[in-house]
Order: sequence, then structure tokens, then C-alpha cells
Amino acid sequence: MSENTNKKDLNNAEVETTGHVWDGDLQEYNNPLPRWWLYAFYGTIIFAIGYWILFPTWPMANGYTKGIYKVEIERPVVQQSGDLLVDVEDADNAQMERVKVHWTTRTRLVNELQSSPEALKRHEHFSELMAKTEEEIINDPNMIKFAENAGKTLFVDNCATCHGPQAQGIVGLYPNLNDDNWLWGGSLAQIEETITKGRRGNMPAGKLTMTPQEIEDVAKYTLTLSNNYTPDEATSRGEELFFGKGACFTCHVDFTKDPRKAQGNPLLGAPNLTDQIWEIVDINSKETPEEKVAAIIPQIRDGVDPNTTNRVMPAWESRLSPEQIRALAVYVHQLGGNSAEESNQ
Repeated sequence: MSENTNKKDLNNAEVETTGHVWDGDLQEYNNPLPRWWLYAFYGTIIFAIGYWILFPTWPMANGYTKGIYKVEIERPVVQQSGDLLVDVEDADNAQMERVKVHWTTRTRLVNELQSSPEALKRHEHFSELMAKTEEEIINDPNMIKFAENAGKTLFVDNCATCHGPQAQGIVGLYPNLNDDNWLWGGSLAQIEETITKGRRGNMPAGKLTMTPQEIEDVAKYTLTLSNNYTPDEATSRGEELFFGKGACFTCHVDFTKDPRKAQGNPLLGAPNLTDQIWEIVDINSKETPEEKVAAIIPQIRDGVDPNTTNRVMPAWESRLSPEQIRALAVYVHQLGGNSAEESNQ
């Protein structure tokens, strides 16, 4: 069949038009759409209706339609905002090991992260971490390596804001976690409890029971404990006040050790006054004994109010899982030199 014959057949063919004519001979054909195109179009409509039913779609006055499709995740997952990634109707199941929540891009991600081969392997390690005793963990290099890797990420994400990326702390605000002195005890169990429940540092104001001169005498005596002041008549008076009227010893002395040494009490979060580690007052930056006394007097006089001196550590039990808290505790424990059993900054 030649090209000319094809053109002739087309010219002679009867073609339906819409009746619209432009410029005398320009017409609009009324050819039907291809079946495959119509089927595809109908398919998109059916798909859209199904999507509207299954997934979150339509905005509403106080929210949006959540859809009926749900995914399963392990225990309640907390978002960066601090809200549980569990819908109101799932609240009664919040303590279950696995819960079903409405599908969103976030819950889908959580589901995939928890069900991937890597996640299952990680879950296995976390289960082993929870099953081991403190001694078994400390003596297992592989367990320590896993906990440190997991704990470091958790520390950077949650703790570095206050304690710093290297856990160096800030004098006057947040403790340094790299040394081997611990306010609330440095065993793995004690660190885990601190992270789980949080802490509130508190010290009563000395001005409530002592005169300005007595406070100065106590300040001088306190500095002799760490060899920052030479004992004299004032420090003798200060020692009597420390163990008497001032009642400082009730917190700073660990009665399971030497009752005459202010080595701190981890049950109360009271610091060891016999070392050179200072958290709230930067004594080490002062050069003369007089400067050191002047620096510590306000501390003894005004005490520590956790609500006004940044001495509050939040509880992490509502944000981190028990497995994450244990891994974080191991990481922090290792920062302190792994000999924290006998220390208490």
C-alpha cells in the first residue's frame, strides 16, 4: 500500500466532529479516548478512594482523617517533641510490648527500623545487655563495645546539650562526667537510676542558721579539706560549726566510711569536699586563699535551690527505653574510668 493511497483513504473516511469550525476548514474531531487510557483513569479514581480510606488524607477542623491502616511497633515510641507516638485510642495498650498505631511516614519508618535485619540483631544485643548483671557486662568486652557504641549516640542526642559533646560539663551548671567522682554514686546501677529517675541537687542556705562571720569560718574550714586554705583559728571555729550548729556534716559525710571526713554522700548527692573537683564554684581558677574564701562564701550562705541554679536533671524513663538507658549508663560509666564503685562526685 503506497503513501498516496493511505492519504486518499483518510481523506475519504467519515470522521465525526463536534461541529466547531474555524477559518472555514479547521474542524474539531470527536474521536473517543483509547480504552487503555479510560481504564487507567478509572483505576486512579479507585486507588484514590482506597487511599482516602486507608491512610491519613483529609484535613479537618481539629486534625485530620487518620485512616484505618495501622502498623505495629515495639512499645510506645517517643517523638522529638516528647509526645508518645501512640494515638489516644491506643493509650490503654501503651504498656504492651508491641502496639498498633495509625500509619504515618513516621510510624512506617519506626516499623521498618524495628523490623529490619539490623534492627533485629540490635534487639538481640539489647536483650542480652538487659539479661546480664553489672559484673558480667563490665567483664564482657563485646558487650561493653556494643553498649558504648549505642550509648554514645544516645548521649549526643539527649545529654550533650547540658554535659557537652565530650561530657566535659560546665562549672557552675553541669557536672563533668569524665572524671571518676560521682555525686549520686558511680556504680552502673546507680548511674542507671540517675538517668531513669533524674536528680535534684539541693543544699540548705547557711544564712538560716549561721551569722556572716560563722559562714566565713565554715568557708575557710571547708577549703582546708582540699588543701586550699591553711588551718588557723578561724578554721577551728569553722570545723566546730561544720559538725555542730551548721549541720554540714549531715550531708557531706558518708557514715559508712570515716564520719570525720567530708567525702560526700551519694544517697543525698552531696559532693566530696576533700578532692580538687569543684562543680558549682570554680575554686581552681582562684589564685589566693582570700579569693577562694570570697568565692565559696555565697555558696554556703545561699545554698542550692534546684529551681534557680540549674541543678535539676530530668528523668529519662518516659523518653528512653530501659534498654537504651542501660546502654547509656554503660557509656557514662566507662567515661568515668570504670572504677567508679569507690567514688562519689
